[in-house]
Amino acid sequence: MKISFSILPALLLCHLTAFCSVGGDTSKTVSKLNTFLTGHPGERAYLQFDKPYYAAGDTMYFKAYVVMGERHALSLISGVLHADLVGTDNKIIQSIILRLDTGLAHGDFALPDSLPAGNYRIRAWTRWMRNDPGSFFQKIIPIGSLQSHAVPENALPGSRMGKPDLQFFPEGGTLVAGIRSRVAFKAIAADGLGVAVQGLVMDDSGDTVTSFASAHLGMGSFSFVPRAGKSYHARVAFAGGASDSFSLPRPEQQGIALSVDNDSIPEANVHIMTDSAYFKENRGRTYTLLIYSGGIAATVSCPLDSLVTSLEILKRRLFTGIARITLFSPDNEPLCERLIFVQNFDQLSLNVSTDQASYSPRGKVVLKLHALTRADSAAVGHFSVSVTDESKVPVAEDKETSILTDLLLTDDLKGYVEQPNYYFTGITQEKLHDLDLVMLTHGYRRFAWKQVLDDHQPPVAYQPERGITISGTAKTLPGKPIAKGTVTLIPDKGGPLLTQTTDDRGNFSFRNLDFTGSTSFVLNATKANGKNSTQISYHPETEPEVDTLPGSESRPDTLMMPYLENTEKQQEQLNMLGTGKGKLLKEVRVKARKLEPLRTSNGGYGIVDQVIHGDQIRYGGGLAIRLMGLLKNVKWIGRGPLDWNPVLRINTINPSPMIVVWNDQPMPAGFNISSINTASIDRIEVVSNDPSNPQGVLLIYTKNGLQEKDITSTGILTVSVNGFYKARIFYAPKYDNPDSLNRKDLRSTIYWQPELNTDKNGNASLEFYNADGKGNYRVVVEGIDDKGNIGRKVYQYKVE
Repeated sequence: MKISFSILPALLLCHLTAFCSVGGDTSKTVSKLNTFLTGHPGERAYLQFDKPYYAAGDTMYFKAYVVMGERHALSLISGVLHADLVGTDNKIIQSIILRLDTGLAHGDFALPDSLPAGNYRIRAWTRWMRNDPGSFFQKIIPIGSLQSHAVPENALPGSRMGKPDLQFFPEGGTLVAGIRSRVAFKAIAADGLGVAVQGLVMDDSGDTVTSFASAHLGMGSFSFVPRAGKSYHARVAFAGGASDSFSLPRPEQQGIALSVDNDSIPEANVHIMTDSAYFKENRGRTYTLLIYSGGIAATVSCPLDSLVTSLEILKRRLFTGIARITLFSPDNEPLCERLIFVQNFDQLSLNVSTDQASYSPRGKVVLKLHALTRADSAAVGHFSVSVTDESKVPVAEDKETSILTDLLLTDDLKGYVEQPNYYFTGITQEKLHDLDLVMLTHGYRRFAWKQVLDDHQPPVAYQPERGITISGTAKTLPGKPIAKGTVTLIPDKGGPLLTQTTDDRGNFSFRNLDFTGSTSFVLNATKANGKNSTQISYHPETEPEVDTLPGSESRPDTLMMPYLENTEKQQEQLNMLGTGKGKLLKEVRVKARKLEPLRTSNGGYGIVDQVIHGDQIRYGGGLAIRLMGLLKNVKWIGRGPLDWNPVLRINTINPSPMIVVWNDQPMPAGFNISSINTASIDRIEVVSNDPSNPQGVLLIYTKNGLQEKDITSTGILTVSVNGFYKARIFYAPKYDNPDSLNRKDLRSTIYWQPELNTDKNGNASLEFYNADGKGNYRVVVEGIDDKGNIGRKVYQYKVE
């Protein structure tokens, strides 16, 4: 049977349309899928950065796009985006909260100059995404160091140890005896990256069935006809000399199989195949093929009237991205599944031009953008623009991630996709074939059919955030929850008071708050009778766990070396001008800070008599060196630059090191506080007059550590809450003033504009000035229009 059909575009996001003859059970499947997607609208984030890598001490600029559904409309679900800088040890170093305006935000991370070289990670997520942690945005960012031009090492210590692995993926999901089957494979080295492999497939009698070799990044495929009662294994040799033997999945003795030929541009050819015994038992029964693309499902009824049933799917009526083809049994059970990638070249057409073909150093550039849809109509949208000097920031284009690779490919797949941009630049038939291998070796991530078909859907655990939330509980002093008590939220810096009545369990929650920076609030709880002999607790929401991200390969020295060399020249220039990092100025002016009241520390170590905050700690050296002279009545003794212990100045005879407590956990004697990342510190407290601890106590609280602890007080509680982050403005000099020509301009990022909007005609323009570097300058424009169409353009011009 040969059927040609097309899928009509849906008018509404996540609206599902059935096609051809649909049986009752299949109608229920489509209805359940519709219900599931309506109750679980997907939300995804993409971040564009001004550079692909950085050096310690840099500022990392980024633009965030948050979209909903599989048609990439800017999200109206969430109003808050969380962004985390994750260290090489999978611990959060910095976290910021960004206000989303119709799915858009921009921010930055100021990297400490003491940050060691390594492969770091940026993670971005909304609270709604916590229902599906696989939807978090994650990107590996190599960070170098000026210490001997150190380049990043693997994020996972020891990840290169161990043997390579080989996995087999039968097309459609299973091997069936007597049916010619295509088997894809992926060879993975110990570092999680693809490795070339070749080998032989042999049966349990030792006879060779076929041979194979990888085609791209350890991936490849072969075909053979498995025989009933036989088992199969592969003897392989990996690049680098390792060899091994691996078992193939055992064939089913009878059954049904699905294969798709996706090599043709206009259509995908689908084949449903059975063995003779299965066909005899199920002849005449109706199976259903469901095609899911871009949030729309279509179904085709397929009566089993021959051993092979063939269909053609017109891909021009599908949506660019991953399409999911699933074969359902007459009893509505998913039997086989195949992913295909549809490339319809329907992204935004971004035309970038400059007023000149080449420029002089420090010359003024006028850059214009004209954005068009596939239908050549004007695209009104939001875009971000990065301009870099390619001689200072070389790029491995295949390894890049982009708005296209993330939203069209990797976000919908399980596992790590290596070198994703390879499949989106200079597209050839060979690259389309290699992309089909990715489809064969990665599973679909967006939803599982078991979730969809379950009649009892679990409640959604995390609701969307529209603003900052401050929540907690109020109890009587014996610890009984206060029902219908009154909790008042008082901003420390002034502003309206907010009140709320507690529920039956004493819970309260102030939602949708809007404030910037770290802000102090006073929480006051009273009983229903107005008395405030209460115990009040603040419950910050904990961060999602940081998982291990594969693909943290080291970037070659030759890629980052020009950038690090330029960074060193910039540092030398700053040092000559007397403004280098780590240099003490002759005069330091400190803004006054309101003195905090003495209080009992959380750990019960006595009265806190001194508090400093993270933003008061200066640059230069390890944490101990940074604190010298900043903590009154504390001196430092040690044997080397990283071996310092805090001692109270009053302990002049047989001085004993102070007790060091990190996030309420006492540290062992001799603990090196310089191992704590300064950028992660929220505050440091000193207890120096407690008879129970005469040696003194140094309490260190990190931002992430505070979020993991509830804070409790009696009657009144002061809390410090991180509000929305106010992004830095990228500095771009203007050279129309002769006085600005007094030193070399060694910038690597020439210009960064996180928000460039096109008008009703699809036009936008911007102006900036080149640096002193000569050669190719690289412009990267990415963005999305008001209909969810996405686009990317890379443009180059010369500076001579």
